[in-house]
Amino acid sequence: MIYECHGHIILDGVAYTGAIERHKYGVDESFVRANLEACSRCGLTFYRDGGDKHMVSAYAKTVAGEYGIDYRTPVYIIHKRGFYGNMFGRAFDDMAGYRELVSGVKRFGGDFIKISASNLLDFEHGGEVNGPEMPLHELREMVNIAHGEGFAVMIHANGADNIKRSAEAGVDSVEHGFYMDDDALTIMAQTGAVWVPTCVTVGNLIGSGKYDDAVLGRILGGHLAALVKAQSVGVPVACGSDAGAACVPQGKGTLDEAAVLASAGVVTGSADSKIAGLFKRA
Repeated sequence: MIYECHGHIILDGVAYTGAIERHKYGVDESFVRANLEACSRCGLTFYRDGGDKHMVSAYAKTVAGEYGIDYRTPVYIIHKRGFYGNMFGRAFDDMAGYRELVSGVKRFGGDFIKISASNLLDFEHGGEVNGPEMPLHELREMVNIAHGEGFAVMIHANGADNIKRSAEAGVDSVEHGFYMDDDALTIMAQTGAVWVPTCVTVGNLIGSGKYDDAVLGRILGGHLAALVKAQSVGVPVACGSDAGAACVPQGKGTLDEAAVLASAGVVTGSADSKIAGLFKRA
């Protein structure tokens, strides 16, 4: 099987805003089908979506089987108001609001919960991770609520401290994980959380002219070094490209990610299978 453990079928590999606006007044079914066809042509048989706010991934789940793809979705990303996630999901202000959004995922047929613990990398300012940080006690409560409803938890986390808190809270997978450090790897090895590193979200930008290649190269180099350490300490690493992100085309982006991981000596088979086993409807 070829696994895509982190993608966004709503996106076109060019620009977030334009792709999302395409579905603002209803799912563009032909667009979704074209993306699924592109994935199928590249041999993908599993796709775990990161969610969106226009129910596009929920629609994709209903037709993905026609393309031979086992498709999983959280429906939408759940984020605390003021945190990263507005482009792809729904915000909550307190735990009562969070519980309501978790119930919504179940009502809409979602397979797991996706939450946010950090911002994106700011490539225009050296790759910094800016924005607020989720405290451990809130993350732990969110994970416990989701697990109590029978859902695995996927978390968007960059920055070593954000990753450590996420792992300590008991998440099932850490997405992106840029600026992973040894302490974070140790905790993830202890908890069994899967790392989905989305290397090509940085690597495929090199040479595109969008950002400073020196900054991108530094970030990618550190990321790959951490992945080598992850293998040595027993952190499971799965193949996920953030398909649909800039310069990460649907289907081909997955193959690009697999090639980068293989070139670093990272073996993903067991972790890919673990994702498929964990992130399914309870």
